[in-house]
Amino acid sequence: MTKNTLNPVYILGAGPAGLAAAYILTQLGKSVVVVERENSVGGLAKSIEYKGFILDYGPHRFYTKIAPVLKLWNEVLGDEQVTVNRLTRIYYAGKYFSYPLKAFETLFALGLVESTRIIASYIIARLFQKHQPQNFAEWVTAKFGKRLFQIFFEGYTEKLWGISCTEISADWASQRIKGLSLLKAIKNALLGNDGKVKNLIDQFQFPRLGSGQLYEKIGDYLRSQNQTILLNTEVVKVHHHNFQVTNITLKNRQTGEESTVDCSGVISSIPLSLLISKMISPEPDKEVVRAARSLKFRNTILVYLIVEGNQLFPDNWLYINDPTVQVGRVTNFANWSPEMLPNHHQTPLCCEYWCNYDDTIWQQPEADLLMLAEQELKKIRLLHNQKISGGFVVRLPRTYPVYAGDYKAALSTIQSYLQQFQNLQLVGRYGAFKYNNQDHSLLMGILAAENVLSPGKHNLWEVNSDSEYVEEASADTATTAAKSNRVSRRRQAIYLLQQLVGYIFTGGTATIVDVLIFSILTKSGLWYVSALCISYFLGLSTNFWLSRRFVFGVYWKNWLIQYAVFATVALNSLLANLGLLQLLVNDLNWDATAGRLVSAACVAFLSFAGHKLYSFADKNYFESQLKE
Repeated sequence: MTKNTLNPVYILGAGPAGLAAAYILTQLGKSVVVVERENSVGGLAKSIEYKGFILDYGPHRFYTKIAPVLKLWNEVLGDEQVTVNRLTRIYYAGKYFSYPLKAFETLFALGLVESTRIIASYIIARLFQKHQPQNFAEWVTAKFGKRLFQIFFEGYTEKLWGISCTEISADWASQRIKGLSLLKAIKNALLGNDGKVKNLIDQFQFPRLGSGQLYEKIGDYLRSQNQTILLNTEVVKVHHHNFQVTNITLKNRQTGEESTVDCSGVISSIPLSLLISKMISPEPDKEVVRAARSLKFRNTILVYLIVEGNQLFPDNWLYINDPTVQVGRVTNFANWSPEMLPNHHQTPLCCEYWCNYDDTIWQQPEADLLMLAEQELKKIRLLHNQKISGGFVVRLPRTYPVYAGDYKAALSTIQSYLQQFQNLQLVGRYGAFKYNNQDHSLLMGILAAENVLSPGKHNLWEVNSDSEYVEEASADTATTAAKSNRVSRRRQAIYLLQQLVGYIFTGGTATIVDVLIFSILTKSGLWYVSALCISYFLGLSTNFWLSRRFVFGVYWKNWLIQYAVFATVALNSLLANLGLLQLLVNDLNWDATAGRLVSAACVAFLSFAGHKLYSFADKNYFESQLKE
């Protein structure tokens, strides 16, 4: 961007990426003009006002490990931010599950039979893992097992994208959920947290007056530095000569007046498909245009309801994994910053629906959408008899880039074309066709601004391509306390091994008791079925008493409930043993003795995990679950 440096840099789009670029360029002493099609800044992260409420375009939790993004955030907001307690859950089968998933809570809520299916399918997936999954379904199944994929990923994902999980690229999964691990969750449930999971999972920073406050303050800063922000202005053409952008044709949406202005460079967050296929002049080759037109976005409909009542549910937002309703996510703005609310007797909710342009719901009248949202919230019992005193609808086109079909090849073609430009950069979710988080878009804007002064310094296409979608802090950012916890983790592992050995010993002792009593009773002339029932009960009771006393050392106030849970886990382990034995002997034609040994060994670990998670779980946590 060396030619015509006296002209301003034009930033097309006042979303997170565009405003971050404008902010950094202003600090670097460059002249900028921000062009925004709508009447306010913020893009998908803006805030709107309705009857005294400050409302966002859905949930926009801010969390980042990226230093320059955090620096910008704190510089702009300063004291204008609050700490919000985070609670996010998944609604499935009439129950609520924490997100990220918590192993014990999830297994307890699903029940022993379903938990066994999940663990078994996970083991099978790890044993017969596909090393190069070709789609979302294969990627998640390989990582979590087929059953967990079916429960928590398949329905919600297909509701979001409107296509089968087998049509969605594995890239989307690896980008968005690779930080999650069922094995890690189970290990944390058995061993406890190792110190790597930070409180940022449970809390996050947020602007005092809604997500859009960050971008409104950037806008105020730009104006204070005599920079220009053109609202209600759309881009008609981006003109270039030998791949050097020279000027831009703009249109005032209120007056219809068009004007062509000179520029030294362009940073664009206009949807990539529109920019390439309609705005570049001279236009690209037909192959590039075809590639751009093949890129698909998913639309979002936001239905806002003002509910007469408070404390509807404690979550910041809920994922609705229920195929009987169309709503995909529900945000409760009463659980964000309290200063977004004009009172405490009303609750603003935002229901998200995802669709394509040709879907019926996209064309539905506002009144019908308001009624649909109310009915669906009542159907899943988020609402009961509360009165709805207001509401409105926002339709947002092209909110989610669809990672499906030949999008990779299309992007490769477009990138090859764009690399010829000397002063055109693409940023943001729209502009770069990347499913960015807010911090990734901010980072793209910051790096694009640095590229203006040092062309080619950063490759913007690499941002978020292999960045971890963090729900947890990584090991390399562990605090001193976390590092010291590694010693504790080793001790916990040793303790767990000791418990396992002790459990095997007590189980063996109980088996001896069972067999001896059975032998004595049958030799005394008792019918063998009656003898088996008595001996099994006494052996089970012995196992419970020994495990409780010498292995786990966890005593609930009500030992009968604990015994009942222990017996239930033992029964499920017995059924799992029989099922695995049948599989090995009947289906795989194993020798019965070998099959019995393998099944007993496998189920011993499963039984131990079941008792650790259920029978001898923390009594306070278990009792709190019973109360709920």
